[in-house]
Amino acid sequence: MNSAKMIRRQLYLPVSLSEELKKWSISCKVPESEILRRALSAYLEQERRRSTPLEQNPVLKAIGIFEGGPECFKAGEKHDEIVYGPENIGS
Repeated sequence: MNSAKMIRRQLYLPVSLSEELKKWSISCKVPESEILRRALSAYLEQERRRSTPLEQNPVLKAIGIFEGGPECFKAGEKHDEIVYGPENIGS
């Protein structure tokens, strides 16, 4: 269990979701509250990433950092040559 300070919360679940949570808790041998904490944490992380402005997205920041000529656009066609070298093509 997380050693961070906990705050008690109360929530209402549909019966079907509550039953599913109970079964999952038993099969995983993990308390229901821990499953809920993990699920909420994963959800909030996903939403945080999704809400990151495009200009701050680390993957999108990489666009354009490499220079290359018109041959760069043929990378898919010339994959083997680029990866293995022209001398190894057709060997």
